Amino acid sequence: MRSQLIDVFHMPQKTVFNRKIAKKQFYDQGQLTPAEKELLTTEIDSIYLLAICKQDTLNISKYVNVDKRYEEIYWLSVSFKTINRYERMVKLFHKVLPNPIVIIASYENENISISAAHKRLNNNDETKVVVGNVIQSPWITLSDVNDGVQRFLQRIRFNNLSYSNLWAFYESVHSAITMSPLIEKMSTYPKISTSSEELLPLITSLNDVDKSIDQLRKSQKERLDFGEKMELHMTIKKREQEKEQILKQIRELC
Repeated sequence: MRSQLIDVFHMPQKTVFNRKIAKKQFYDQGQLTPAEKELLTTEIDSIYLLAICKQDTLNISKYVNVDKRYEEIYWLSVSFKTINRYERMVKLFHKVLPNPIVIIASYENENISISAAHKRLNNNDETKVVVGNVIQSPWITLSDVNDGVQRFLQRIRFNNLSYSNLWAFYESVHSAITMSPLIEKMSTYPKISTSSEELLPLITSLNDVDKSIDQLRKSQKERLDFGEKMELHMTIKKREQEKEQILKQIRELC
């Protein structure tokens, strides 16, 4: 699997590390609770530091300012025994490691999900970081011939990422993952020629409308008054029309 990932993402040989990380290193470094240590034991099969991206290995400048430090980006290959607590485990990895990391989670052969989270320095303690919103792609299969899946994998290939600096490099991975829910929602994914800057605001709007519709439907079920139910029904229909307009714009860009 790890060799396959290196090939799929066109990782330059100088970046490839591919060494196993003992779980004990996370116990010692991460100041984990007993419950978190138990999760590492029961949920995770193996952890490998797959690649390291920095000036020396990728010929790309670091990015450091008052609240960001992007000097090394780690790519982890994490094999899961079970995915029942996948989201919790991914958040744990992002919390434990101070460097920005890309997690390629694998489960049962070719099934993978990719996760990222931007980090900034803690204003009160520069030795600590604050983890931003943790995002992850849907579970996909590397050999899936679906255009959406293959376009997503193509966008994360190293040769298709931004080389302006290490923050921009990581941001291009982050953006690619942010757009990945389109694979499930629309059975598609933007072509590599499509700018993420055009799509990301639309995806944010789509997510907001979906949340609004879910909340309205939940509220509708709780209402006993028929008039209130009908009023909510009409509001839901209006939101669904808004959603269709957003989807139409996304399709045109894809």
